[in-house]
Amino acid sequence: MRKAALLDKKPLTATPKMLEMAKKDIGKAKQAVRYYGAAQNYIEYESRFYFRACLAENREILEVDLFTRADLFQGRKTPRFRIFLDRERNDFISWNTVEEKWSKAKIDMLGADYDRYCYAWRGRNYASQDTINLVNRYLKTGKQQDVEAAMLDFQAKVRGYELAKKHRLITDIIDGYMASVPDKLPADWKKFINDQALEHNLFFQKEAHLGYCTHCQALVSVSGQALHNMKGRCNHCGCSVIYKSWKKQKSTSYDTTVSLLQKCTDGENYVYRQFKIRMRTRREADYIPEVNIWEEYRMIFRFGQGYSPINTVGEYEWGQFKNTGIIRWCEAQTAFSKYYSAYNIGYKKTVLYTANLKKLLKDTKLRYVPAADIIKSMENKKMNVIAVLGDMGMRFPYEAFWKMGAKQFVRERVERDGTQGKTFVEHDKETPKPWEYLKISKEDMKQAVRLDASDVQMRIIQKAAESGVKLTDEQILWWDKYMGTHILMNYFAVQTPHRIIRYLREKINVECREDGENMLLHLWTDYLDTAGQLHWNLQDRSIFFPQNIQRAHDEATDIFMIQKEQIEAEKFLHSDKVMNRNAREIKRAFCYRDDEFVIKVPGRYLDFQKEGHAQHNCVATYYDKAVEGKCIILFIRKRKTPNVSFCTVEIRNNAGKFAITQNRAAYNSPAPEDAVEFMKKALIQAQKIADKIAEEERKVLRIKIAG
Repeated sequence: MRKAALLDKKPLTATPKMLEMAKKDIGKAKQAVRYYGAAQNYIEYESRFYFRACLAENREILEVDLFTRADLFQGRKTPRFRIFLDRERNDFISWNTVEEKWSKAKIDMLGADYDRYCYAWRGRNYASQDTINLVNRYLKTGKQQDVEAAMLDFQAKVRGYELAKKHRLITDIIDGYMASVPDKLPADWKKFINDQALEHNLFFQKEAHLGYCTHCQALVSVSGQALHNMKGRCNHCGCSVIYKSWKKQKSTSYDTTVSLLQKCTDGENYVYRQFKIRMRTRREADYIPEVNIWEEYRMIFRFGQGYSPINTVGEYEWGQFKNTGIIRWCEAQTAFSKYYSAYNIGYKKTVLYTANLKKLLKDTKLRYVPAADIIKSMENKKMNVIAVLGDMGMRFPYEAFWKMGAKQFVRERVERDGTQGKTFVEHDKETPKPWEYLKISKEDMKQAVRLDASDVQMRIIQKAAESGVKLTDEQILWWDKYMGTHILMNYFAVQTPHRIIRYLREKINVECREDGENMLLHLWTDYLDTAGQLHWNLQDRSIFFPQNIQRAHDEATDIFMIQKEQIEAEKFLHSDKVMNRNAREIKRAFCYRDDEFVIKVPGRYLDFQKEGHAQHNCVATYYDKAVEGKCIILFIRKRKTPNVSFCTVEIRNNAGKFAITQNRAAYNSPAPEDAVEFMKKALIQAQKIADKIAEEERKVLRIKIAG
């Protein structure tokens, strides 16, 4: 289109009716819930755009003039945009009358209004019937579409043709890989989804003692004991269901993700396919499930024979290709759906179809790994399929542990997406026995198999073995139930587990504890740590098992403080420099404050000492750990009295992840609720800052390496 000729003719002007309608459209006050649940008030207007149209250039080009409600409301009669459409040449262009410049953008990208959320849904624009007829006749839509919708459809097709030609090289490669994906899904695919992926309900009428099961889709008898939202089983098909009262539940919705592994038709590659499932039920439809299934992601890969078991060929997602308006398979993270896939859709937890797994893996590196048996045993639990398969072929000896009988230990590894848990696993051995991976004896391994040990129980066995101690089955189960992977396991070599457990039962009362924190357990653990630093003989039962834990704790702390005060000033001078440097780094992350509290970061031993005296706690004993970076100590202060001690906090940094270990007020009492909530918020902000700093440092390192 010749731009100059298009502007020879003057634009159309707003009609009196358009001006009158815009003046009357004063909007309605509404409220919407936006980000993080925050409510936002706004005004919704009836019409966003007003249109007039005419034919130009010997009736070959259609001109559609766009007026905005805001302009008309202010009395402006000229259009905001003049949009020219050429049906024969598949072309369009727009003239911005305000900024006096041309644009090739589609109508939805022109920026013709300030906030499109302030207007009614698309299709409620205004145009006279003559304008609607002219636009639809020219564009050959075949139906009376809204002017904006008709133009956008035409422009999207034009843009799609243009970009499709431009990106043909990319799309041809993608289409080549997609052509190798099998056309057929397994014959029992829908049954698998219904049986293992969906969460089913049983809608019942209590008076009639009848219900409808969404799994077997049959009317079943229901006992009078059924309650709304109660879990149970359908007495017809045996499926786990949630009871839903017909009177209380009008509709339900359930979304989930499933996946499928197949071999490509090229005979070389494999494909991981991920599907989104959405099930809806409505009372007016008699609760018959409406199930929609669509494929959202594919990964083409090969099973390698080297160190890496999975070699990715390409990742693809279903979405709009490069803003062309064409919906097709695209490279992952490039489609229009990239705005909704920040967490990488290909690594979601999914329920994997397992019926074909054993046959599929028989000629791969994983042929000896009982992957099918392991995953089937997990029933309908979700997992990161690609991460687990990678772990099965590279690091963790799944085959050895599964065949030995440590099945719960293996299943927990899969649930963690192939990451290590509490138990330390040796990966560097070539052909070790299963127990050698854990550095325990064969007898210890037999005990773990006998107990079908969990990850925590395996760590307890492992920790006892490190201390040269043999625990009974009962002791392992007791320790798992009441203590977990507690630091007291470090003392198994000092005192017998039997004596430690008896003391925990009789003196600490761990079996009677509620969900809250056991203060005596904390004091005893703190006391043993301090006594160890004082080099006391912990093999002496009278020292290890004090009769009065509070008094023993306070005495050990006082002695420790006296000894610390006698340490040469030079040592403090050196360590305080390190502590001060640590404090500067800590302040970068822990800078959160609110209207009531602030955080103070200690930078020298004297700060720890003063806090310990003011709070009557042993925080000074943590000084060396803080200097070495083994923990982070923070002081919570009230903003009104920043120099008055209030709460002492210990933070641990586990592989870049912060966790609050202790938050104490005076005399080691629990911190007040408001201080606890404040510290939780501070921790969240600190984690975000630390992650950002770490990412920036990695980027700098990559740049240096590249240079």
